[in-house]
Amino acid sequence: MNRMKADSAGRETFSFGEEIVGRINQLAAISETPQHLARIFLTKEHRAAAELIMGWMRSSGMTAHLDAIGNVCGRYEGDRPNLPCLMLGSHYDTVRDAGKWDGPLGLITAISCVGDLARRGQRFPFAIEVTGFADEEGVRFASTLLGSRAVAGTFVESALAAKEAKRTWESSS
Repeated sequence: MNRMKADSAGRETFSFGEEIVGRINQLAAISETPQHLARIFLTKEHRAAAELIMGWMRSSGMTAHLDAIGNVCGRYEGDRPNLPCLMLGSHYDTVRDAGKWDGPLGLITAISCVGDLARRGQRFPFAIEVTGFADEEGVRFASTLLGSRAVAGTFVESALAAKEAKRTWESSS
């Protein structure tokens, strides 16, 4: 690696990391309560997070939409339309009193990587789809992985009939 590439590589990596950490912090600010990070499936905070994530996807060169269950779906086309895709992503819901890195790190890193490809004009012989799964944690309906089950075709509507889990941390606040 020549000296110029070595010098610029460190700065590129650092700004890329700053972008990811900044987005993690922005997403962590969307919570039911300031005392505990809580972004539960199908709440107004969950929807606000979805809107923010779709904005990042669009600014990273992807088309973006919400699917029927609430997954955030972004697509970066390959070198021609309608190609098969490589899927990346993770979940954006949380448990109550969550850590800010679980789930969103995989999702936000994928979005930032696609943004880097778009800035460089790089296309592949396949598309890249980034999915923010709406429900992995299973807090609201006591059934986990609803978002990924919808994508995989194994979603069972009866899972939504389960009662919402009790908010145990509220009594200690």
